[in-house]
Amino acid sequence: MKKVLFVLLAMALLGGTVQAQSDFKSKVESATGTKFYFGPKFGFNITSISNSGYDKSKFSFLAGGFAEFRFNREFSFLAELLYARQGDADKHKDTKYRVRVNYLNIPLMAKYYVWQGLSVNFGPQIGFALNARSVTKNDGSTVKVKVRNLNTLDFGFGLGVSYDFDWGLVVSTRYNLGLTNVFDKDDVGNNKSRSFQLTAGWRF
Repeated sequence: MKKVLFVLLAMALLGGTVQAQSDFKSKVESATGTKFYFGPKFGFNITSISNSGYDKSKFSFLAGGFAEFRFNREFSFLAELLYARQGDADKHKDTKYRVRVNYLNIPLMAKYYVWQGLSVNFGPQIGFALNARSVTKNDGSTVKVKVRNLNTLDFGFGLGVSYDFDWGLVVSTRYNLGLTNVFDKDDVGNNKSRSFQLTAGWRF
């Protein structure tokens, strides 16, 4: 009996959540005059920083959400809010080096649908640097140092492709080119971020 009640309660909560999503979606569409989609997004990125002195890229993750406003069959506007770990890495003999910069990124992308759910995405990205640190590992010991010459704002440009499946899944790949220095130019010279992303999301 308890299991039955639990299942009924879970179904009622799920139904309420779906109804709330539907109501929110309808209100936005009514206010904007567009088809509106939103949902979570997560994935992985391979990042590097130019002129950092490190020869290897850093593999990490990103997660957040997105909102898409579709104007017609071909065009839509995509806004995202993503927490992303970026940086650079290197290895020399038995010593590993890594610089990690945590960002809150806001990509603002135009989407052009070229065939069914396949689209080309391009546009600017604004990044807010949260913190950064360097990590050195050697012979079982780890040394972590907070990086203090970090620039708060990071501007870049993204170009990628995505595919929207009819049943909700959205898969994307994107290359982001940093246009501003990650760290103070006076300390390390020109140093701009580069990142390649592979993500998956769910569209409501």
